[in-house]
Amino acid sequence: MNNNKYFLAAQLGAAIHNDDDIALTLAADELRHSHSELALLDALRLSHLFCGIPKLIRSLNLLAPFHCELQTAEVGNGHQLFSEVYGDDAEVVLAHLASTDSITHQWVVNHAYGAVFATSSYSLLEREMTSILVLSLGNCHQQALSHVRACKRHGATATQLLADANAFSFNDNEQRQRLVASIRDTFIDNE
Repeated sequence: MNNNKYFLAAQLGAAIHNDDDIALTLAADELRHSHSELALLDALRLSHLFCGIPKLIRSLNLLAPFHCELQTAEVGNGHQLFSEVYGDDAEVVLAHLASTDSITHQWVVNHAYGAVFATSSYSLLEREMTSILVLSLGNCHQQALSHVRACKRHGATATQLLADANAFSFNDNEQRQRLVASIRDTFIDNE
């Protein structure tokens, strides 16, 4: 099994998404023992961006107690981090979000990027690599493609991303194939 922290976080997200308590407990135990209690909590927090707050609370209740210092981190600059992730596409994506729904735009910038992404113990690349897997699982392929591009910008290789896509617990092969195509297109088109 892939024991990388980001891969285990994605497996945890998949278990939450699928309401699979056994897989959730196994992924949580592996994160706790191979990495840290904080890695588990940050994986849970990251997963709520893809699976929702009610499932986060359900998972916290199932996996408690947590034996690490529970502290509130200071909110970061969500706009700056969003720009770091999306690169040259950031302003276009933000303008699209603002024109579609200004409240969602605020949530993405202030909460997803300013609070969750900016205060994680996972590196930016680890958060991105987790995101592409869980987004693909949730059939959010356009968003996953944006994060594949971010992975490339931040040093991921096509080989690693393809290995992760092929090892991940997708619900069906179509999800895997769409992610594999996104990875191949991103790395081939720009080389």
